[in-house]
Amino acid sequence: MIFFSTISQITPALNIINLLVLFSITLINYATSLISATLSTLNVADLRTAIIIYDICALLISFTFELMYRYVYRHPELKEHQRNANEEAYFIKSDPIISVGIYFASIIISFFSVIIGGAFLLAGIIWHATAYVRLSNKVRRRA
Repeated sequence: MIFFSTISQITPALNIINLLVLFSITLINYATSLISATLSTLNVADLRTAIIIYDICALLISFTFELMYRYVYRHPELKEHQRNANEEAYFIKSDPIISVGIYFASIIISFFSVIIGGAFLLAGIIWHATAYVRLSNKVRRRA
C-alpha cells in the first residue's frame, strides 16, 4: 500500500488498525457475490438486502481507513522524518468520512428505493476509488 511508504516505523496499535482494514476489505467479496446473485433474480427485497450488506461492508472499510489515517496523523513520530506536518495533513482529508456518509445514505435510501440506493452505492464506490487514486498520486509526488 502506497500509504505505508510514508511510514518509518510500525507500532502494535497501527498494526492492529491495519489488520482491521484488511479484514474489512475481505468482507467485500461476500457482498459482491451477494449482489451478483440477487441481480440475476431481480427480487427487489433480496436486492435491497444485498445493497445494504454491501453498504455496511464498504462503510466498515471506509471507517477503518479513517481510523488508520487519523492514527498516523496523531503520531507524527511514525512518519518519515523529512516530511513535515503540513505535507502530511492530506492523510486525514475527509475522503473516508465522505465515503461513510455516502454508504450510510445509501442504506437509508435503499429502504425507500432500491434503484436510488443502488445509485448511491455506485457513487460511494466511485468516490472511494477516486479518493484512493488521489491519495496515491499525492504520496507518489511527495516521495
